[in-house]
Amino acid sequence: MSDLISRFKRQTHGWQRFLRLLPAFLLIIVLVIGCVKGWHLYQNALIVYEDVTDLQASVRGPTDALDSDVISRQLLELDGDLDAFTQEAKPFLWLSPKLGWIPTYGGDLVYVTDFLELADHLVDASVTSLQAAEPLLDEINSQDSALDPAGITALLVDAQPRLLEARHEFDQALDARNGIQVDRLSPRLRELLVDQLDPLLQLMDDGLSLSRALPVILGADGAGPKTYLILAQNEDELRPTGGFITSVGKLVVDSGQIVSLDFEGVDYQEDWSKPFPSAPWQLQEYMNTSVLILRDSNWFADFPTSALWAKYLYAYNHSHAVDGVIAFDQQLLVLLLRALGPLDVDGAPYAITSDNVVAYMRTAKEPPKDGTLPADWYRKEFIGDIADAVFRELVGGQNNDWRGLAMTLLQALDERHLLLQFDDPMAATLLAKYGWDNAVRPSTGDFLMTTDTNIGFNKTNALMDISLAYDVNLTDLSTPTGVLVANHKNNSSKDVQCIHWDSGLVIDEYSYPMNRCYWSYFRVYKQAGVELLNASPHVVPADWMLLGRNVPARVDVLDEEINGVLGFGTLLVVPGGQSFSTSFDFALPALVISHEDGTDRFTYRLRVQKQPGTLANPLVVRIHLPNRSQVEMINMDAQIQDNNLLIETDLLKDVYLELIFRVP
Repeated sequence: MSDLISRFKRQTHGWQRFLRLLPAFLLIIVLVIGCVKGWHLYQNALIVYEDVTDLQASVRGPTDALDSDVISRQLLELDGDLDAFTQEAKPFLWLSPKLGWIPTYGGDLVYVTDFLELADHLVDASVTSLQAAEPLLDEINSQDSALDPAGITALLVDAQPRLLEARHEFDQALDARNGIQVDRLSPRLRELLVDQLDPLLQLMDDGLSLSRALPVILGADGAGPKTYLILAQNEDELRPTGGFITSVGKLVVDSGQIVSLDFEGVDYQEDWSKPFPSAPWQLQEYMNTSVLILRDSNWFADFPTSALWAKYLYAYNHSHAVDGVIAFDQQLLVLLLRALGPLDVDGAPYAITSDNVVAYMRTAKEPPKDGTLPADWYRKEFIGDIADAVFRELVGGQNNDWRGLAMTLLQALDERHLLLQFDDPMAATLLAKYGWDNAVRPSTGDFLMTTDTNIGFNKTNALMDISLAYDVNLTDLSTPTGVLVANHKNNSSKDVQCIHWDSGLVIDEYSYPMNRCYWSYFRVYKQAGVELLNASPHVVPADWMLLGRNVPARVDVLDEEINGVLGFGTLLVVPGGQSFSTSFDFALPALVISHEDGTDRFTYRLRVQKQPGTLANPLVVRIHLPNRSQVEMINMDAQIQDNNLLIETDLLKDVYLELIFRVP
């Protein structure tokens, strides 16, 4: 009996030990399973990482070396591997929202599901987009391609169903991205998301929008042909949107095919029986122009406003409506001819190239040397002839470098040698986003734009040097100030008299008067909230003016009804061989500086908008910071000495300056 009791005690003690050790065994089993699962997750994550690395290597090369087949295959591999990783991770995703308490990386873990959603839809959108674009890319890459604008348009139309699918996937990716609060992420992940991924998302967003807008612009949306008003501008006689409107054209496009392209002069074409609007007072007072006519419709720096007036005044002599306005200057032709090569132009005695096209246009206005003047001779006929030659090359040329041409057009848009206005809302939104509509549009922070308007009846801008210096004083953060100094140097001859109108014959310049004094109505645009404290305008004597009236040294406060903008204007007359400097002192609104609450961190931003029709006018920006300030970041090359910064740049494009500094 005692043996039985002893055995029972030993068995009971064994079960007790087993029950005590069971949780430990179970924990070990869970950990083992978890380690195996974690290893699988790690392996899948490593595969995804390698896929992304390979894809980055493929797309980082030159644009003309990209292989769409390789990229498509890599995207499909990434798509499959990402799905495998997501499936492997699913059993653990419920836990991620509960891990926000973990130091540094808690926010990263909270948004694991959102990041997976973002990646999944973004890859799907990329795959679908590339598949949609593949026929077009194959044709562009073909050695014997005869692709023309109509062919490009047809391929874009065929791609629309897949592009709509891509747009749907991409919108879901954006929803996932918008659900991520950036300030909760670890510094490294925040940097990857904001600095690397977000710009790519923006580019893809714009690319999908453009691929949908292009068929509409090119008259392939099923709504019939599109008609556009073309403004040929001459920057040698500079006007706010690029130059004097020397000729206008009508472009009709149907399914990407150019149905017609006709140019006509703007000289003496007005039907004076129509009720023309009154001209801006500056044109009345300085040029004796009482009403606004088509050739002066780009008086306004805001191109959407000028385009509206151009369409309105064009309708006075034309019975058809237009779907948008395209404005360009001579430099657009320079850029296009660099891409296209020499062209044979009707009436030109030699091939027209990027090197000689401007000189050719300046001399082409001269009548025949032998004195015989054909009855149908028109001094600006060459504009239509050059345009015909360009379009013949685009339509009939073999193996056109469409990538190169696309980059040329982007360059022309960025450098404001090409301005666009389309009635289509999607296209208009895209143009506004990149500033290609040249609306005067301040951004957050400080803003500056200047425009010259040649009102001298001459082409003297060809001989002018114009530069800007902007001095910003932030030493008292509550009352920032800015001083603008504009320098105009006239390289014409010193002995040329300042005769505003009918200045008489200057040898070799009768048809194209450049060697003259420079008359300009100079305008400065600032963001709302500024106050003009002082200025140094110039007196213009009566005998230099068309109406024989003295113009006092004054600065006009402009009422041009541009939202969020204040404008100031003054008249300049710069004799040959002289330089004039004109200064404007501003009290800036405190909002030009932003401050992070609870920190000693401040940000100053400045956008300087370029005037269309100019090349690369020099720009110097000086910034003075409070004592003991420390510069944390500046996005442009700058010389820094003590609390002073010097930035020397130019206005080849708009300038965007961002400065972050600390004040202890």
